[in-house]
Amino acid sequence: MSTQGPGSPLNRRRFLQRSLALGAGVAGLELLAACGGASSTTTTVSATVNTLPPSTNPGAVYVFNQVVKDFEQAYPHEHIIGKNDPYDPTTYFAKLAAGQLEDGIQSYFTEPPLLIARHAVADITSLAKSWPSFKDYIPSIASIVTRGGRVYGIPVNGYVLGIFYNRKLFQGAGLDPDKPPTTWEEFRGYAKQLTSSQVAGFAETSTANQGGWHFTNWMYTAGGDMESSDGTKAVFNSPQGVSVLNFLKAMRFTDRSMTQQQLLTQADTLQLLATGKVAMVVMAPDQLNALQAQYQANLKDFGIGPMPQHGGNAALTGGNLWVFNPKSTPEVIKAAFDYVIYSNFNLDVVERSLAEQAAAGQAVGAPTAVLFQGAFQQQLSALYRKYATVPLENYTAFMNAQLQLRPEPRNQTQKMYATLDPVMQAILTDPKADPETLLNQAAHQFQQILDQSSAS
Repeated sequence: MSTQGPGSPLNRRRFLQRSLALGAGVAGLELLAACGGASSTTTTVSATVNTLPPSTNPGAVYVFNQVVKDFEQAYPHEHIIGKNDPYDPTTYFAKLAAGQLEDGIQSYFTEPPLLIARHAVADITSLAKSWPSFKDYIPSIASIVTRGGRVYGIPVNGYVLGIFYNRKLFQGAGLDPDKPPTTWEEFRGYAKQLTSSQVAGFAETSTANQGGWHFTNWMYTAGGDMESSDGTKAVFNSPQGVSVLNFLKAMRFTDRSMTQQQLLTQADTLQLLATGKVAMVVMAPDQLNALQAQYQANLKDFGIGPMPQHGGNAALTGGNLWVFNPKSTPEVIKAAFDYVIYSNFNLDVVERSLAEQAAAGQAVGAPTAVLFQGAFQQQLSALYRKYATVPLENYTAFMNAQLQLRPEPRNQTQKMYATLDPVMQAILTDPKADPETLLNQAAHQFQQILDQSSAS
């Protein structure tokens, strides 16, 4: 799941990728200057962004509004309108076609290949390269939003999945809360030991594409792959994939250490963790803020450990980036771009925002994936440490883990996850479900999607 940049919502998920087609609908954009001060025009330009936090998190809403207020003082001819409209891959293209898409959209690291190929994002090359820190991105991070030498987005934060756990429940079960499980065998044993008539040892997601997402994460811990290296073949119906499903099925029906309630989303598992009904869940550190703000949880009662391993020595990593509506005017795109850079990477703004987040009771300083190299990253990291409000000592095992960070599959990722959701649902609800059969069926189904994608 990572420390979010100021003004960023809590969403999920060293990265790779290559080249695709040029975006459309951005004529004239390259004539604009990138990140200077306010626009020279006397007309105020309004841009919409999709990252207004939900009203259930008033502290985050306050910080968002304060950053917008400060931005509009620095850029008096640019106005930002926030909307609570998190990126949804199932509605993005319909909203774009209907003219209902925001001007600036925070999305996932997995999305640029499809969005670029379908000309559904704006080319922001001149804007991006006129920002001095763009050159400081780790090359694999920059490659996520770069195709054929053109730039189509701005990465803003990264996450690594791990295990959130209730330290009090660990202590009550006779487990050391400073030593979370590091192998599948340990994890399964801990879950059994933590299970009681009131508490399930573990809860897993299986809907809203999150079953496929977490299956991929477990696959990486087993050393398996989801797609061939060129992204043209589905390869998750492998012995490693079968082992993942057998592992989860055994926890669910043999050990009975998982929740009886299934078809869960991450929001569901977070609530179960926060309310003491589940001892362990798969999550990313950026969810600490929701854990605290939505459930008034005392973060000292929770720890984060690395993903338990089964030969892979790896965990899934991902993140959030910004893309821009290709139907928006160049001036509006520039306003949205200026806001993204200002709110996420202006060091004075970052420091002020972090101080406001801390004062507003937000969780600050959660472990995050590194995006930049050199002095700029060092400055950012120092600010997050300075204003940290989270108990970093509870995440020592997570931060010290020497795991390979593997990116999400890049070809038709969300459709892959959607294909695997029913597989996870079957394994977690039907004791007679056969892992190998389910994976073979899903791989055949997803292969058709890959074939259609390459042919189009």
